[in-house]
Amino acid sequence: MKDLENHYVTRLQGIRRRGGTVQVYANIPLPSASALDLESGETVTWKVLDRTHLLLVRLPERKQLKGEAALQPAVRKRARRAREQRP
Repeated sequence: MKDLENHYVTRLQGIRRRGGTVQVYANIPLPSASALDLESGETVTWKVLDRTHLLLVRLPERKQLKGEAALQPAVRKRARRAREQRP
């Protein structure tokens, strides 16, 4: 990958539970989530394509968008911006 201009580096976080099991979390950067129109609480699934590629698949419970990404209502945008600006 020579051109990293449109890439977002993400560190994986490992959590060890009391029973000894380990879970690994990957956060999706906000620009990527916004470009995909992902919402908090939305259910997605991961498919392993090979050792270097994962495919994020949106489950069909979400309504399909028509054409290009739909704009969010101004009220939701303001509320999200207000949450993002809190310290």
